[in-house]
Amino acid sequence: MGLKPLEILKKGLKILKKEVKTKKEHLQAQLAAWKPISVEDEAWFDHEGNLVDFEAVMDSLETASDYERG
Repeated sequence: MGLKPLEILKKGLKILKKEVKTKKEHLQAQLAAWKPISVEDEAWFDHEGNLVDFEAVMDSLETASDYERG
């Protein structure tokens, strides 16, 4: 049996979190040491490295009574 849509999204979010983890930890360490980061890294942190919106959508879908029917 195939994965349900919510399971596919969870799996994708887990993969995405792994992909950004290393860079995010590196940038956080630089900031904690009061070292500057580049404008590009700031933009990455604010956009590609920020998974809050994705996590909020997942939380909403998980708590929905029946996400498949709408």
